[in-house]
Parts: sequence; structure tokens; C-alpha cells
Amino acid sequence: MKKVFFFGTGYCAGLFGKKVKKALKALGDFQFLGFIDNDPEKREKLFEGCPVYAPEILEECHCDMVLVFLMDDKKYKDVYRQLSQLIPQDRIHEYFFPLRVLLQERYKDSEDKEIKETLKYISDNRITVFNQHIKAACTYDEVKWDDGINLPYIDFTTIEGKIVPMYYPRTHQFVEKDGKKYVENLLWEQSAGSPHLYTNEKHDVSEGDCIVDAGVCEGNFALKYVDVASYIYLFESDPVWQEPLRHTFKACEKKVKIIDKAVSNIESNHTCRIDDVVAGTKVDFIKMDIEGAEISAMEGAKKVFGVNHAKASICCYHRRGDEEKIRLFLEKYGYQTSTSEGYMLYLYADDTWELGDLRRGVIYGD
Repeated sequence: MKKVFFFGTGYCAGLFGKKVKKALKALGDFQFLGFIDNDPEKREKLFEGCPVYAPEILEECHCDMVLVFLMDDKKYKDVYRQLSQLIPQDRIHEYFFPLRVLLQERYKDSEDKEIKETLKYISDNRITVFNQHIKAACTYDEVKWDDGINLPYIDFTTIEGKIVPMYYPRTHQFVEKDGKKYVENLLWEQSAGSPHLYTNEKHDVSEGDCIVDAGVCEGNFALKYVDVASYIYLFESDPVWQEPLRHTFKACEKKVKIIDKAVSNIESNHTCRIDDVVAGTKVDFIKMDIEGAEISAMEGAKKVFGVNHAKASICCYHRRGDEEKIRLFLEKYGYQTSTSEGYMLYLYADDTWELGDLRRGVIYGD
């Protein structure tokens, strides 16, 4: 039985610790011994229900692997050097190492060119949701403050080139650099090469389209097209975004409707059916990015798909098996389907770590 310690008891370990244990279980016979941390105040305490030790435990207790839970490269290198004084270097790995092994094992016989490219990339690079696909440089939009309504915002450029404010919640966690706050990589996932693209050259919003945006968040997709759209329905159930969205779209409120319910196939106090909300309106483009609730939301939008035959961009990466289900749903209504290029590795789903699962990002229906 191989024995494993985790180094680090911060945000990263809290977010991914249990998931890494699932990957270790999938790989075979591993015994988790506990956490290691440099902070003396954390010693002899429990983290995630497990003991926390000083690094010197490695001199007393044999282990086959230490997985380091740090996202910052510099901090990782510092800890790597520290641990190298206590155990052989080949036993020290970043926390996603078990997932890399799982992916290589699962897809070792794959002939899919994109999968082979992804495996080659992750053999030498840090695993991310997008891996090698995003080539765009990092962007930083400076956060400003609207004293009149007491909300932070950034300047956003629409498809027509207009600069408009896009608001954020007061409690939003921004990136800080040189004493200023920024929104980092706002449109990274919508940059060239991303498997998360909602549109492409052949599948895009046209002037005069009526848009349904399900899963709005800060609203960058709808705001991009607000000048050319005839009408926009915004579905966002997270109360944190309600106030910012109202102010972001205030200047064009006559052609924007914000619905503060989750989209579903049933009508209730907290959910709604898209067909009911847009009844009597021809929808031209529908985008869904709703954390795995896409199938039920589509069931509540059968008229939008069956009668309107709206162009569709539906995220399929949140849950295993959704790609096939979404394709079958759309094809039943006469759609031709395709997917965004490349594969995503959805690191926030447990079954990704259990199975080593690469997934397509978005299904296009035309």
C-alpha cells in the first residue's frame, strides 16, 4: 500500500483535497496519512477532519508520495526545495499529479488527435480547465467605483465598439496589483481556440436577433450584443448578481428583461420555463451555461427549439454524458449539431477526478 501526505492546508487543499483522494482511489491502493504544513499554529489540529503535521514527519514516517497543494508556482518551487531535503525528489508532485496519471491511462489508446494533443501538453505542463487551447495573453480590466450607486464596475466594449459600464457585486473578489483592483481574464474563455466559445464564424448572433441568455453571471455575453439585438431575456438566479445586472443594462432596459429565477422544466416560486417567459416572442439565439441544469432547462424551452428553431449554444461540460443527451435533444427537433473545438477538463466535478474525463465544452445547434 502506497502512503501519501498532502502538503498545504489553505484554499487549494480545501477545494481539491477530497477530489484528489478520489483520483488516488481510482488509481489503486493508496493510504492517506494526513496533511503537512509549515504554520506551527496548524500543527496538532485537524484539517478536513485529518491531522496536520510539521514537515519533519517525513523523517520519521515513510511515505511514497507528497502532493503539494499550492497554486502559486513560486511558492510551489520553494516548498519543493524544502521537501527535497527530506525525501527523494521523485516522490514530490503537484496536487493534480494523480489526475494526470489517470488521464494518461484512460486515453492511452485514443486516436483522437485533440485528445492526444492534450495528453502531450499535460505531460509537461500544469493541468487547467482549458490546458493548451487558450493562446490569448492575460488581460486586466481596471475596477472603478460608481459612487452614485455604490457599486464597482469596469469599462466594457460592445460589438459596436461602444464603451459601457459592467457592474459587479460590492463583495466581489478582484485581483489586486500595485494597489489597484482588476478583473482578470474576463473574456479568456471566449478567446480564439477556447473549447468554451459560445459563437464562431459560422454560428453567431445576427443584427436584430432576439436573444435568450440563460446563466448570465456578470452579463458579458449579452452586453456584447446589446446594441444589435432586438430584445434580450436574461435568466440569472444568483441573487448576488441581481443588483449589478439591473445597473449594467439600465440604459437599455426597454429591450432587456431580467428574470431572477432558475430555468427548468417546471414552474415554481424559484424556477421558470423559458417557453412561458418568452411566450409569443420569436427567439433567434439561445445560450445556456447553467452549471449542469441544461437538460431540464431545454425541456422547458421546447417551443424555442421546436417552433422558433433558434440557434443554440448549450454548454455540455458540467456533467458526464450531457454532450450525447443535448445532441439527441437538438437533433430530435431537426438541428444539425457540432461542438466547439478542443476538450475541457472540468476540475470542479468529482467524477472528473474519479474517471479522468475530458469533455467537449459547447454544443452548437443550427
